[in-house]
Amino acid sequence: MNKKKILIFSLLIIATLIFALMILSPSKYGSYNLFTGHITCDNRDECLHEAAHKYDDEMGYISKTTEFKSAVNTYRAVLYLVPSEDYKTDLFDYYIVFFPGVGAPRLPEKNITKNSFWQGGWGGYTELYASIVEYANGDINQIPESLRGFYDMEEINEIMKGLNYAD
Repeated sequence: MNKKKILIFSLLIIATLIFALMILSPSKYGSYNLFTGHITCDNRDECLHEAAHKYDDEMGYISKTTEFKSAVNTYRAVLYLVPSEDYKTDLFDYYIVFFPGVGAPRLPEKNITKNSFWQGGWGGYTELYASIVEYANGDINQIPESLRGFYDMEEINEIMKGLNYAD
């Protein structure tokens, strides 16, 4: 091999290693690794969120189905168009209505390591799916009734049993 081919090969290996480290390394918050199935979390809220991601993944991504997206969009539209008195004080409703990247188209992102939404950051239906479990504190009765059918809290609680966290 000539020097140019060795250099290109070396650069490809280095780039692959850097990319793998970016994907496989846990964040400073909780994380669910899609490749290994490993959850990293420090407290119950983070663990609930990541356990919901794992459940979503194991079920073939409920959060990406037309049914889930339609249910969320209908819930948001009803709250927006016909706000009740509770809407003004119900922080859960407010949370779902204004969740980043929900109800907006995804823009193309040139950086393959960044999953960008219209606001340029975290959000979308998959994050909302897990965030609903976290925000409901793992209580199915706290999840809006029209969205409860998308969650199996018994399965999510089974995932939680295998996690260690401080609280």
